[in-house]
Amino acid sequence: MHKYVQNRVLALVKMLLVFTDAVCLNIAFVVTFSFVAGYGLIEAQEVMSSNYFSLWVMFNLAAVVSALFFKLYSDSTVERLENVFRLSIRAVFTLLIIFTGCTLIGHSFHGVWYFLSVLTVFIVFYMALSRFFLTYVYTKLPKRFNWSKQVAIIGHNDYINTMADSFAPNNAFYNINTIQYNNAMEGASREEKVAQFKRYFEEVSRLGIHDVFLVSTPGITDVSQDLILAADHQCVQLNFVPAVSASINYGTGQSPITVDLPVLRSHEESLSTMENRIKKRLVDLLISGFVIVFILSWMIPIIGLIIKIQSPGPIFFKQPRSGRNNKTFGCYKFRSMVVNKESGDKQATKGDRRITPIGAFLRKTNLDEFPQFLNVFLGQMSVVGPRPHMLSHTEHYSRLIQHYMVRQFVKPGITGWAQVNGYRGETKDPELMAKRVEFDIEYMSNWSAMLDFKIVCMTAINMIRGEKNAY
Repeated sequence: MHKYVQNRVLALVKMLLVFTDAVCLNIAFVVTFSFVAGYGLIEAQEVMSSNYFSLWVMFNLAAVVSALFFKLYSDSTVERLENVFRLSIRAVFTLLIIFTGCTLIGHSFHGVWYFLSVLTVFIVFYMALSRFFLTYVYTKLPKRFNWSKQVAIIGHNDYINTMADSFAPNNAFYNINTIQYNNAMEGASREEKVAQFKRYFEEVSRLGIHDVFLVSTPGITDVSQDLILAADHQCVQLNFVPAVSASINYGTGQSPITVDLPVLRSHEESLSTMENRIKKRLVDLLISGFVIVFILSWMIPIIGLIIKIQSPGPIFFKQPRSGRNNKTFGCYKFRSMVVNKESGDKQATKGDRRITPIGAFLRKTNLDEFPQFLNVFLGQMSVVGPRPHMLSHTEHYSRLIQHYMVRQFVKPGITGWAQVNGYRGETKDPELMAKRVEFDIEYMSNWSAMLDFKIVCMTAINMIRGEKNAY
């Protein structure tokens, strides 16, 4: 399941498991040495002068090799508790064999067997205690804190149960919801099929489900492109799974085979993986925290005072914008216009009389966007990403431009690939908006940390040079 549907809690549990194992294994090593040395079972001075550091390095290398060989911390392991138990036993057993063998061959010292025996006891005790606690984490906490990621499977009732069983049943991190249809759907017209699936996607989106697996039968395959567009409109990531089932005779009954089915994703982008999302989020926190402390701390009072002098009203302009999965959030900007009733729907135009003198400067230099680092810190935006649009624009252009809503699969940004390529400011022509969307999707498909860095540098250059479309 983790290959196709990312769960942030699963990623955090994995990082926590890696961290606690690394720290506690090293604590076990240090405590073991202190214990056997304290009881005079080894000559501490002898070991400290020649073997201690090399033993410690060798111990950590053996632990790393064992964990990597058995893929102890991979997503497929961590998402199932029984996998963690099984591979933890194998990894610990391998660690002890490798470390014992290397110690006896190249680092033997007086009392070495006492050291190895006590170390084995401490490691086994830690692993048993930590995995016992992990059982509580996997079995009790998901229900209490609603950790499970909701996933939907839509398909013909002859195939859907087999598909649901193949997607990690009884998994603490995923909850499978099924929507079944019968033969009547297969025989419906193209328009009827698309209309029904639109209702399905609206239903799952309303429930907060954005990952859907569609069991693809011949009667549905011919409308796959229409279904992708319908799913995009609801910010639903659609995954096609072939309708395959198999069984074998065993004794007097039949046992279903769990098939590793190929999955065809409607969209595949770098930011669909949780590792990349976490990397991007950490960078966002670092940058936004720096800007808030060292720039906004003095910028807000100075610019705020000028805004107040030039026109009455608030310092900040908070406007509802479309965020990730089309969720609405309040986007902050320095107020660059006089207070007016049209600001929520009408874009600024060239020579707009609503814009104040300080507002014109802020817009030209992009300084009006700086309060959005608060949105970044709160997790509503990213430093780089598709620009968040007004709600009315999202509703309007999603009907005109194919795949427009794909840009809502990721967090919006303060700056973006479309903006540094000249597509910013007022959009009178739908073709200009379509071009923005094209650049946004290109960014999502080719994301990397270096691309973000490039966009930030290009934005800084544009701020110094001034934006011709900023007004």
